[in-house]
Amino acid sequence: MAPMDQVQRIPVTEVFIDIYDPTICLNRCVNKPCTYFCPTQVYQWQDNQVVINQDRCVECGASVMGCPYGNIDWKYPPGGTGVVIKHG
Repeated sequence: MAPMDQVQRIPVTEVFIDIYDPTICLNRCVNKPCTYFCPTQVYQWQDNQVVINQDRCVECGASVMGCPYGNIDWKYPPGGTGVVIKHG
């Protein structure tokens, strides 16, 4: 069984991932580490801005640790939504 077969996503209707200050990403952040720290590629660099696809998030927190400017506003989604991992 493939690893992603073990993950079920319950739809989230509110934003739980955001960028505090997009100008930091544009003007100060050279390597855009959020685009490679995140294992599910939630963050993409397009048209001089970070585009966030929070539906891809598996809630591991890696992107927050990888941002050298602490510029990612990330919270767990509300209870009853987000990622559910099936065991067995």
